[in-house]
Order: sequence, then structure tokens, then C-alpha cells
Amino acid sequence: MTIANDHQSSDAPPRVLLVEDDGELRLAIADYLRLRGLDIVEAESGIGYFQALRTGRFDVAVLDVNLPDISGLELARDLAGEHNCGIIVLTARSARQDRIEGYSAGADIYLTKPVDTEELFLAIQNLSRRLSRTSQPLGLERPESSLSWWLDLSRGLLIAPSGRSITLTGRELLLMQHIAEAQQGATVSRTDLITVLGYRTLPPESRSLDAVLRRLRQKAMAADITLPLHSIHSLGFRFTAPISIA
Repeated sequence: MTIANDHQSSDAPPRVLLVEDDGELRLAIADYLRLRGLDIVEAESGIGYFQALRTGRFDVAVLDVNLPDISGLELARDLAGEHNCGIIVLTARSARQDRIEGYSAGADIYLTKPVDTEELFLAIQNLSRRLSRTSQPLGLERPESSLSWWLDLSRGLLIAPSGRSITLTGRELLLMQHIAEAQQGATVSRTDLITVLGYRTLPPESRSLDAVLRRLRQKAMAADITLPLHSIHSLGFRFTAPISIA
């Protein structure tokens, strides 16, 4: 089952994901950029961001920092680590430390509000020209005769029995691989997962693991998937459905 097919001709306009929770501002920016010939997809939250990613590849993402359900900087890190996409951070924060955090998260350009829409348009154009269009489309073929979950390591996909999929970041893939390699239905401890994810110096009560799990569950929700990954109090986590590694 193909989820998205985003093959574009070389002269197609840049495809832009605009993530902004202020509806009036988002509409004003989107309308202007469309008038300038860009292909704009709008989202108002982190959930909307993950839903939009399922529609195909984007050339540039414009991310507000203060979203209702997740920081825009977390989305920037996701894009920078897993997608060949230009990143423009849009925020009212103008302090030097805020800019450093934005660029550290993976931003190519850091713009402060109120934004000049002409400047934003030119920034998008310049970024899209420089970036190669080599990222893989978000699509998959469902494994035949499968009633279990599949973890596709080569493409970084977690595939549900329904054929729907979640695109995983590097840490999410490591987490799911470790869980899948455990004995079926076994509980995997927080300490083991923290070590696998490279958080060896952090105490077991660290929230870094929970942040990875939260993003994974948000992606599943956006894809209309019920993720059978459960927290077992004081013990760890358990995946309660059959899962195979492909």
C-alpha cells in the first residue's frame, strides 16, 4: 500500500510545511507564499506536523517554536536528523541564546516575529535551490501475509498489521529494535533502554527516554495507529503484539 507518492518535476515549486499555532498569522503567511507561487501545507501543532509528513516530502519547513503540544525545536531536531529538508525557525525570541539553541537544533535560518513575508519567501527560495532533492518519499509496501507488526530497519519504518506505518528517527529505531529483539512479550527495563539510546550517564529517572516515547506515540496517533507499547509500573516497557524485524 502506497501512503504517499511525491515525485515532482524539476520545475515544480518548492513544497513548504508551515507549522504555526496562531491561525491568523499562519493564514496570512500561507496566503502570501501561495501568491508567490509556493506549494504550502499548513499545520497548527506537533500532531499536525507528523500528519503532514505522511503526505510526502517537503523542501523547506517553517517552524514556530511555541506550539501547544511540542516545542518547534524538537521538530527541527527530527527534521535535521532524518529528512533532507531546509529548516526555518520562526519565533518572537530574539536573544542570542535563543538563536544559538535554534541553530543547535538544526535550523538553517532563524527569523524573528513579526516576520517580513518577502524576506521569508526569499529565504525559502534560496534554501530550496541549495538543497538536493534526494530524500526518500514516505511510502511503503506492506509485507505479504502479515498479521504482526514489522520493523523495517533499512527504511526506518514501523509497520502496523493494517499496513499503516510510522517513520522513525534514529533513536526511535534503536528503541524499537531493542524491544523487538527481546523475548516476545518480555518487559524491557528503563535502564536497558536508556543505555541503548546512548543516555548512559543519565540516572534511570531521567525524562529523556520519556521524550522519545512521547514523540513515538504522537507519530502513531497522527497515523491513526494504536501502538501496543505499554509502561509496566516500576519495571519498564512491554510491546504486547507480535513484532518481526525485516
